[in-house]
Amino acid sequence: MTKLPPRKLPFSNRRDRQFLYLHEVDALIAASIHSRAPTRNQALIMLLFCQALQPSEICWLRWCDLNFTAHTLLIVRNRSKSLRLQPQVVVNQQPLCPAEIEILQELIQLSKTDWILESERKQRLSDRSLHHIVHQAGKQAGLPLPVHPYMLRRSGLYYRAALLLQRANLSLHECCLLWNYYATSSAMTASAQIEYRAIERKREETFLLAFEQIKAFAGISSDENVIDYLLGAYLLSPHLSEIFDNYWLTPAYWRLKTLPKTFKSIRSTYS
Repeated sequence: MTKLPPRKLPFSNRRDRQFLYLHEVDALIAASIHSRAPTRNQALIMLLFCQALQPSEICWLRWCDLNFTAHTLLIVRNRSKSLRLQPQVVVNQQPLCPAEIEILQELIQLSKTDWILESERKQRLSDRSLHHIVHQAGKQAGLPLPVHPYMLRRSGLYYRAALLLQRANLSLHECCLLWNYYATSSAMTASAQIEYRAIERKREETFLLAFEQIKAFAGISSDENVIDYLLGAYLLSPHLSEIFDNYWLTPAYWRLKTLPKTFKSIRSTYS
């Protein structure tokens, strides 16, 4: 009788959290120095965190997507594994931080193909190899939980959200109030309305700006997924004032942008 392979356990059953703290990101990068391809693997981890990339996005990056003069990287979000271009994709021209530029300049000197991340066989690095490299780096770093690439993407988005929300001085509860007001159809209780009105308009606009900026940056279409990443800032740092804005992998030129016209009618219902 043929035995079936064991079922793969959900990530939630194998680890207590689905993100990494900043010191754990540092530990992964440091551990990669001792791997068989240290420069490539350090670049891989930095890009996953700094640009919040998915495996299928990072594995398809080519050197022609990189502009060393402007220090930017062309990223095609939500890329399929088999197609270079597809309908309804989000294309971002993202600035690189100094650490990313430095490691990519080293990596291009070693490159033998058009792929930014190439395998030892001089082919495009596969998603499976990417997962293995990150997992092994986690073990080498002695992290207390198994690591996968999406944890770096999630941590990168949490960190960006924390930087955007930091100056608004909004609590997690206030963010949830704003989300319920703008994105749900359920009626607010009288006490919730009072708490909502107590939030200053400038802080309210900051929340909306941060929401739209995370959505545009990550190429996420579902608002429910965006709010998970935005509120994840409080998982990375419950007190946003304590988040490091001078972290060595801080995204370049990451500032709040102009509020979209669709959000100009703030407080139109309860004012």
